[in-house]
Amino acid sequence: MTFSYKEMFLLGWPILSVLLLCSIVTLSVMLERFVHFRKRKINVRSFFSKIESVIAAKDPMQSSASLGEPMGTLTRAALSAHSAPRETLELAIDRAIRMQVADLERYVPLLGTVAGATPFIGLLGTVIGIIRAFKSIAVSGGGGPQAVAGGISEALVATAFGLIVAIPALVSYNYFSTRIRRLTEEMEICADGLVEILARRC
Repeated sequence: MTFSYKEMFLLGWPILSVLLLCSIVTLSVMLERFVHFRKRKINVRSFFSKIESVIAAKDPMQSSASLGEPMGTLTRAALSAHSAPRETLELAIDRAIRMQVADLERYVPLLGTVAGATPFIGLLGTVIGIIRAFKSIAVSGGGGPQAVAGGISEALVATAFGLIVAIPALVSYNYFSTRIRRLTEEMEICADGLVEILARRC
């Protein structure tokens, strides 16, 4: 029995359409987050070597742009509260860090959801396809391996497609999650030093 990919898609289009949509969403999120993360890097040593001159500048708010993101935003949040009590300063920086983390995490959980769901969606398509294959055998009264080989082959395409979508989604989810954790740790290290520097100047 011969069959084409077009025939396989037509037979399993409800499940394969969902998987195709998931693949498009995964690719879109991966590209968007990759570009987003490329613009957000932290070098702790570079930050501490620049922060004193930034604070001492005539316009520290504008000078903070030289720190890059996300440390420029955190520095501006700290400078806006530097004359307040230390507790208020720490709260302002903590709030800015949480906002930055929320921005970094945007769409990333969606990758984890796709990575976890698509193998099961593909498996569902396989099960439906196998049921359809055996139902055709029962109706036609045929038997033997050749009678079911085509139907099972068509059904297994859904599982394969599900794994093809899930694997890059899982890899990218783990990659972005690791980047978020490292950036958060680096932001907290820089924020602690920033609080000490501003507290000494008050």
